[in-house]
Amino acid sequence: MMTTAEKRVLVLCPNPAIDIFAWVEGFTQGVPNRILKETRYPGGKGLHVGMALSELGIPVTIVGFWGGEAGIWIKRACNKYYPNIEFIGPEISEWSRSCYTFKSRGDFDDTEILGPGPVVTDSNFRHLMDNIETMLPNTALIALCGSWPKGSPENGYQQVIELAKKASVRSFLDCTGPQLANALKAQPYGLHLNRKEITEYFQVEFDTAKKQIMEYCDLAAITDGSKGLYLISENEMHHALAKIEEVISTIGAGDCLLAGIIAGVLQNLPHQSIANLGAACGAANCMRADLGMLHREDVERLLAVMAEQN
Repeated sequence: MMTTAEKRVLVLCPNPAIDIFAWVEGFTQGVPNRILKETRYPGGKGLHVGMALSELGIPVTIVGFWGGEAGIWIKRACNKYYPNIEFIGPEISEWSRSCYTFKSRGDFDDTEILGPGPVVTDSNFRHLMDNIETMLPNTALIALCGSWPKGSPENGYQQVIELAKKASVRSFLDCTGPQLANALKAQPYGLHLNRKEITEYFQVEFDTAKKQIMEYCDLAAITDGSKGLYLISENEMHHALAKIEEVISTIGAGDCLLAGIIAGVLQNLPHQSIANLGAACGAANCMRADLGMLHREDVERLLAVMAEQN
């Protein structure tokens, strides 16, 4: 695994969250429903990516909009796990969002309800962009992850990619919707999407979409559920699959997978090794109840098994 380097990975998490794991018997319409137990974690796609990178030994700075007491809690909770993660970005009055994942014996198991987050202003956005620009000279790579809160421009990621290119910093993108459509115009270095996201975006079959995406980036990590990861570059495609005996939770698996891809790129590993590391990180996340987190020893164990199988 990577050791601490001089430059840091900058992770943009515009819409951080308090992730709440809530246990319920079920839901009955029109009457009160009681949560039996709940556990809170620092969340948002960028938080998951940043914590996974830190677990792999990579120095991380996370930039985002930090809303009220909830934003303060997210940063403190994250630093309880990883005290070396640095946080920058504007602190705003409206609270950061809460996102629920329900655990149940019935149909509601792993149902997610995602909060919208605060409303940000043009001034908040300019503050965020100034923070990013200041960090870029000391940045090895920037990861752009997840949704933006209301009030943000729909080309926020596009602006960041263009800013990073001027500083010769590679960017990895993981988002959907208008942010994705606009960001692709700026051609990020790397991209992470799943099968549903890429086929819906291009409105074509999966195999065709995997080819079309290379018009917009240099490296694409495309996941296909239980079938694993396809790591695609201009002239080659590598497949990786890390199997585990029991899936505890899939929340954050794609984010941890992206962290593995980024770690492999930073180490200049061969593409098959990058794919293997990404798949192992995604699978390691599923082995624990902690939302969006992984343990380094699980990753190393999975990589060893994958090496034996090959």
